[in-house]
Amino acid sequence: MPGAIHNGVPQEEEALISFVRSKDGKTKTIPVWFTVNGGKLELLPMYGLKTKWFADVEKAGKIDLRIKEWKKASKPKILRDSKAIDDIKRRFSVKYGERQVKQYYPTSDVALEISL
Repeated sequence: MPGAIHNGVPQEEEALISFVRSKDGKTKTIPVWFTVNGGKLELLPMYGLKTKWFADVEKAGKIDLRIKEWKKASKPKILRDSKAIDDIKRRFSVKYGERQVKQYYPTSDVALEISL
């Protein structure tokens, strides 16, 4: 598949994630940045543990991803290891630029990993 980086995941700037909000039980969809490393798609919540969508995903235990026509429902693995998170943040810096990552991800105490 042209433009794919792994298992058909398109090369794009953003993915859409859908999750159930803990506040009202409704599904919410938002755009997020992502990277792919080997067989895993990686997400960084902008404000770490304080990011509302992260709290909702952690509570619900599942997430739906969409990048163009590519879709995947998954139970994300939550990473709290600082070395693993720093590695993901470095990959984000390569893809999106170091300045943007510093600006948009001031707190990095958690990340999500989704097996492809």
